[in-house]
Amino acid sequence: MRRYVENVPPSLTQKELHDRAYALLHRVLKDEWGITSPVVEKTPLGKPYLKGENMPHISLSHTKGIVCCAVSRKNVGIDAEYPRRVRGSAAERVCTPAELRDIQSSPNPAARFLAYWTLKESISKCRGTGLSESFQNYEITFENGMPHLNGYTLFFEQYGVHFLAAAEEA
Repeated sequence: MRRYVENVPPSLTQKELHDRAYALLHRVLKDEWGITSPVVEKTPLGKPYLKGENMPHISLSHTKGIVCCAVSRKNVGIDAEYPRRVRGSAAERVCTPAELRDIQSSPNPAARFLAYWTLKESISKCRGTGLSESFQNYEITFENGMPHLNGYTLFFEQYGVHFLAAAEEA
């Protein structure tokens, strides 16, 4: 899995962010993967993919101030989030009881929840389900600061103020 990240002006609109994420994807597909004229299509649930034989898997994300994409030979998902205030009820809808305990015992519960959210969204993008399935269907654990979920290779970092997560099928 290769991850590509680009800082962009925080004033960009959602359409501009979308366009910049796709521009980043097209640039890296050409420069690093040798794919000069990619055709991006979407599944019925909205997962983007490259049309054609033996094409790599892709995922894109954008949020205030950042665009990113992931490219892999396996199913892949990426998510970026700008820090924001989140209601406590959101964590109860998204996280398992063990994840909730971890959030509550964290020195920064809001940041820990956004870490879980970003990871779970990257997993749902990898699975191609988007928000159509409950994030409580799977439980992420942290071991020595690294996220784990059976069947996936997970990546997480704080990229400046942003939360960045990616998931790839193992």
